[in-house]
Amino acid sequence: MKIVIVSGSPKGQGSASEKIAAALQSRLAPAADCAALHAAKHNREEIMAALAGCGALILVFPLYVDGIPSHLLRLLDETRSAIADAAPGLTVYCVVNNGFFEARQNALALELTRNFCDSSGLKWGQGLGVGAGGMIHAARVGHGPMKNLGKALDALAENILRGQTGEDRFAEPNFPKFLYNMIAHMSWRSQARKHGLKAGELRRGL
Repeated sequence: MKIVIVSGSPKGQGSASEKIAAALQSRLAPAADCAALHAAKHNREEIMAALAGCGALILVFPLYVDGIPSHLLRLLDETRSAIADAAPGLTVYCVVNNGFFEARQNALALELTRNFCDSSGLKWGQGLGVGAGGMIHAARVGHGPMKNLGKALDALAENILRGQTGEDRFAEPNFPKFLYNMIAHMSWRSQARKHGLKAGELRRGL
């Protein structure tokens, strides 16, 4: 089975999406021919060439204003008919991560991707929403606070390899929410001080 994974993070490297994509690829590679591409690095022609005869397309991207990052959205819009022609019967799977603790914050972006499939004649496979995506840099996927994510990726990989569809899933870290929020606020205050702002100024204009 030929599988293409497209990372939709605008970051060049070291993004949470890229790490999630790599973790998913490691679960697929022994049983499938996987090609990993980056929407911000590879041009449309390179991505379309990889998709030729592909059985599954996996989109992995960060949540941007409850939606799909603009450069990835543009790519999908410009290639919607070409994808269906290049890979008849293609099934699309999607993993969206965000900085909020709550994984269901990604539900709308998954719905948008599903709508793209419906309007393009592509088969929707399954979506996975990942909360607290930044924590992926704190531990290996499948271990410690990333244990839930590991289980969710295991289940997703199994469906992909079998060509099956499934209900959207949501994974949050094995970590107390109040501690996550506390650490996030400490980070924002630290960044504010580096830019000459006081903590109270972060709420200016709200």
